[in-house]
Amino acid sequence: MSFSAEVKNEILSIEDMNECCLHAFAYGIMLFSRAFSYYDMYLMTEHSGVAEKYCELMEKVCKVKPNFIKSDAGKYKIEIPNKEDRLKVLKTFGYDKKNGASRINWSNFADECCKIAFLKGAFLTCGTVNDPNKNYHLEFVVPYMNLSKDLNLFITDYPDLNVTPKSITRNSNYVIYFKDSESIEDLLTVMGAFNSSLEIMGVKMYKDVRNNVNRKLNFENANLDKTISAASKQTDAILHIKNTVGLSYLSDDLRELAELRIENPDMSLRELGNSLTNPISRSGVNHRLQKLCEIAAEIKK
Repeated sequence: MSFSAEVKNEILSIEDMNECCLHAFAYGIMLFSRAFSYYDMYLMTEHSGVAEKYCELMEKVCKVKPNFIKSDAGKYKIEIPNKEDRLKVLKTFGYDKKNGASRINWSNFADECCKIAFLKGAFLTCGTVNDPNKNYHLEFVVPYMNLSKDLNLFITDYPDLNVTPKSITRNSNYVIYFKDSESIEDLLTVMGAFNSSLEIMGVKMYKDVRNNVNRKLNFENANLDKTISAASKQTDAILHIKNTVGLSYLSDDLRELAELRIENPDMSLRELGNSLTNPISRSGVNHRLQKLCEIAAEIKK
């Protein structure tokens, strides 16, 4: 089951709506279905729960019994074939056969709670959300431009949300979408999909920890490569001195460090400094090794 289907199941599992919210919930599902007019009225979906809820609300809220058709491809089409029934549905939500339902009729919201129910219905019909393990993306695909503008305004102005939708046109549909995890979490929370919202938060936390670990490992590996390269350069310089003029050419402090470096090529500067007869700091070790490299370079000249 896809993550989007899980979100819809969670929304569908919410019960105990009062009458005004049930009306707004039905309105959201029907208004954003594939067709909602006097001339055509039907829903197309792959989600059996959404199809069953559409039928249930048609009968309960609009007193109309739709035709329920399941295709061999696993898709569901629920249609209202009778014109009188379609007109009855339209009148339930304040429309008539001349006034096409391509705009939101705000009189269908008796209270703020009704707006939440309406948004739930809209998402069930035309919304999808991606698996957060892949990417963050939630969208509403709306068939009419003015209806998409109304939905955009509805979401933007909703008091419990602080989100900014983006919009594009795709295959003659109008798409309102969100790509930041915080907006998607907020939308799912408002619609009552709390578990799905928490799952996105958990995935995001895991990704953040993983990215921090990767950055740290990359930093440490880069430092290790740098240390190995520097140690190799220092060892080559000391061996050049040893094979030409000999280490006795060096002062006592440089000779001791040179011998220690040859014997311990993997030691860090701090470890080298602590292993000397008279321990010195990391910067002191680095200074002496640079001096050895300079002496080797002079001998080569």
